[in-house]
Amino acid sequence: MKNIQNFFCISLICLLLISCANDDNNVEITNNNTTIADDIFTLVNQHRQSIGLSVLTRNETADQLSTEHTQYMISIAQINHDNFDQRGTILGDQENATGMAENVAQFYPDAQSVVNGWLESSGHRQNIEGNYTHTGISAIKDSKGRYYYTQLFYR
Repeated sequence: MKNIQNFFCISLICLLLISCANDDNNVEITNNNTTIADDIFTLVNQHRQSIGLSVLTRNETADQLSTEHTQYMISIAQINHDNFDQRGTILGDQENATGMAENVAQFYPDAQSVVNGWLESSGHRQNIEGNYTHTGISAIKDSKGRYYYTQLFYR
């Protein structure tokens, strides 16, 4: 009987340790990636509304394409618009997109600073203020803790 009690006690402790560890990791991923992208989404839409434009709708396909591109930029440690046409083709095929733009950035520490940086650049500002209806956003830290960003726009 004592062996059975010990087995259940050890099993319960292991189960608690495993479940707590998984929950902590999920929270950290959400805080590092999702929250800053959500903040960018909010700030861009606030800016659009402040100048009389309609808000953008977040799109899962565009989010995924943004994430893939951000991961690619991190892998080569350089911001770029490589394979932009391929992302446009996918959005055209899967989401019936007829026009598309993209903003990228690196090393801004938070959503406010990256959006401010984009708004201070005429080309990036044109994308934010453009005739678009949907967006996808990704903000991912590299191994040194520095953010890389991609925001796609389409209509």
